[in-house]
Amino acid sequence: MPALGRRDQTKNKQFTTTISDQEKGVVMGKRLLGSLLAIALLPAQGMAAITNADLEEFELSLWKVRTNFHMLTVMAGSEIYASDLKRTISQSRQALSELRANAEGSEERQFVADLEKELTLYVDAARGNTMAEQGYTNAYIIKDVNELPAMMADKMDAFENATGGKYDEIRELSAYLQRMTSEYLNVAADPAGGMASGSDEGRLDFKNAVPEFEKMLEAAQKQYAGDEAMTRALNQVAVKWKFIRQSMVKFYENAVPFLIYRYTRQMVETMEQAISLASTDIAKPTFGPVE
Repeated sequence: MPALGRRDQTKNKQFTTTISDQEKGVVMGKRLLGSLLAIALLPAQGMAAITNADLEEFELSLWKVRTNFHMLTVMAGSEIYASDLKRTISQSRQALSELRANAEGSEERQFVADLEKELTLYVDAARGNTMAEQGYTNAYIIKDVNELPAMMADKMDAFENATGGKYDEIRELSAYLQRMTSEYLNVAADPAGGMASGSDEGRLDFKNAVPEFEKMLEAAQKQYAGDEAMTRALNQVAVKWKFIRQSMVKFYENAVPFLIYRYTRQMVETMEQAISLASTDIAKPTFGPVE
């Protein structure tokens, strides 16, 4: 039993002079039970645990890596996009570090350990873009870059113990948009229309993905209609989406990878900024005109 404070010790001494040994045993038993309950409850209140936000941030970073990998091919190995690829690889590692730090218990730790192994393979593959040096990238490397993030995303979708929080839907919207863009650039980077990269693991059909994104965006706008800052952010996303929607639908007819890349980056950054500022209560986010 934990040590009593000075005032509690005095009360206990006075109390035990008037009760029997049997009664003392009952009192001590109740106090012991209370102490054990308190010990059990305190860690739960301050316990780290994986959240939906952790998972969505990690998934978003995976699609950013895939996006930049394929954009590097589209832009013929440009150093600008090589730098962007390095930056997003670093972001994916940081996002995994957050998952690792928040994992609680053997199940969650094993879950993160499995993701960590796959991320190592993914990063190695993403670094294998040899467009700048050789003028092409190995088809097996492209296959790994396309399949590994989809496998990790499926694993995270199947994880049921994550804790929900505010703006989870916005994070999910960002990750889905980034996934669509990574697929668009995969197709744009491959003269065979994406078929040379191997299996269809994780591939998106734009005829389904475009209306799915719009459904998610509309649902988010309704859900956060009373949130002035988030409403402004989502309205900005909706405006920019109109500029690229047709290109997403008809990507084989009129490929505009740079436009898709730039607008997606702006939309995702708008949502990230809105979440960050809305969560700090320092100032309401403001967003400029469409670039």
